Amino acid sequence: MGCFKRILIGLGIVVVLIVAIGTGGYFYLKNQTKEYVATLQSHGGVEIRQNGLVGRYYAPKGVKHHTAVLMLGGSNGGFPYGAAAANLAEAGYPTFALAYFHDQRGRPADSPPYLANIPLEYFFRALEWMKTQPAINPDKIVLMGESRGGELVLLLGSLRPDVAGVIAYSPSHVLWAGLDPTLGQPAWTLKGKGLPFLKATFKSATEYCDGFKTALATASPKTLAAVSIPVENIHGPVLLISSKTDHLWPASFMSNAAAARLKVHAFPYPVTNLQFDDSSHLLMGFGPGLVKMGIPYVWEMDFGGSAEGTRKARDTGWAASKAFLAEIEASSTSAAPSAPSSPSK
Repeated sequence: MGCFKRILIGLGIVVVLIVAIGTGGYFYLKNQTKEYVATLQSHGGVEIRQNGLVGRYYAPKGVKHHTAVLMLGGSNGGFPYGAAAANLAEAGYPTFALAYFHDQRGRPADSPPYLANIPLEYFFRALEWMKTQPAINPDKIVLMGESRGGELVLLLGSLRPDVAGVIAYSPSHVLWAGLDPTLGQPAWTLKGKGLPFLKATFKSATEYCDGFKTALATASPKTLAAVSIPVENIHGPVLLISSKTDHLWPASFMSNAAAARLKVHAFPYPVTNLQFDDSSHLLMGFGPGLVKMGIPYVWEMDFGGSAEGTRKARDTGWAASKAFLAEIEASSTSAAPSAPSSPSK
């Protein structure tokens, strides 16, 4: 009986510890991510559900025929950052924050569940919808995206000559596979066919960067050629924003590759390759950003950089994005060619 009693007491202690760790971890994680989660709220956007589109539209009051932004999020899914979209609208830039697959809570419900086999025609329809809005100049629509959304805006810009410019945060110069559990499927389709992709293998659920680096380093020249985005086909200026300390994927390396390709092809529009030494992967927007997520010593995802470095990088990058939009608004045409500029680091 004494032994059985000690076992019961031991089990009781284990249960108490599990409950304590779980409860403490929940509140730690909630506090850790509250500022980031706040950026995802609607912040006054009007939900649009037309012609199969699911998004939030932020239209400045009293603005007509103005430079506008199609904003696309990354692997977090759901609607892109509401705070950032609202801030652009306050600055005079109508913004359509488009969802294209579920977030972790399965929202919005009427979008695909995973980042896999997403038709590019969906984004083409979004551009056409934007052109019908009175606040938007149809010749001055800029694409803005982060991470997988950064990959996406470079791809869309290469396919749509009517796009006035591209702002790519933490982007990729190549096309990657769909996200888990769809890693063996293409992320994007065009005319019903999956686009070629590179597939990375990861050692754990929290260590991604090495997997992407290995996939890039071991891919054959033929494979890399097939999955590389023809960024030289973009018909407007390009702004690349990334972190040299990105722990999610090698965004600065991939930004350099995109900038190098533009230079090789004598790209006739301005190119800015803005990089930061101490910042998170999550750079789109302003103010504090998410650096780590999880419970220390249990499960934790590190996005790179420090909290202060990330805040400074986000604010600097956001100011650069607004300056980019202001230049397009001030231009006499949607994307007037100019002498190629040397990518800056």
